[in-house]
Amino acid sequence: MANNKFTRAKTPLTEDQIPRPPRKCDGKLYKVRPTETLVSIARKFGVTVEDILAANPQIVNRDIIFVGQLICIPTRPPTPKPVCDLRVLTLSFLTEAGQPLPVVNGAVQLNARVIVRATFNRPVSRAFFFLEPTGTETCELASLIGIDCPSAVTGVAEILWQVPSGTLGRVFVVACINSCCAKSDEVLVVRNS
Repeated sequence: MANNKFTRAKTPLTEDQIPRPPRKCDGKLYKVRPTETLVSIARKFGVTVEDILAANPQIVNRDIIFVGQLICIPTRPPTPKPVCDLRVLTLSFLTEAGQPLPVVNGAVQLNARVIVRATFNRPVSRAFFFLEPTGTETCELASLIGIDCPSAVTGVAEILWQVPSGTLGRVFVVACINSCCAKSDEVLVVRNS
């Protein structure tokens, strides 16, 4: 059968009909019971059907197993959960001389050219800086304002942003190392002239 709809174990007409177990089994041998399928056996032991098939070359048709057949259930080491402890510590806005920009009514007052700096609890491989215009609630309107590929030894990423006149929105950074990513809080920014 196709589409992962496996048939139940068949009752053999003769003992010769049952395939022998594999010569080598890195795991344990299991005797198939009535009504079982490869899917139910895989679930029972926390492995995949593909794992069972790889350990049992004598199973030539994944839809045919027999009651009483000995099959190898491979030992599968537990898959470690990836640890993603990456955090954005700060997102700051600086003059080209490295001085913090003023905040008025909760909004950072931007110059024409601004250093946007993010710090992280550990080094990152990529940092993506975004501006989401004020008045929007969806990230689809966010635009990329810069990318940094920082040194692998520091937890700092920064860009020099040429800020268009009339900019009003929320800036945030998304940074990643391998498959671990983190997003900063959003910071309200404005450039009036």
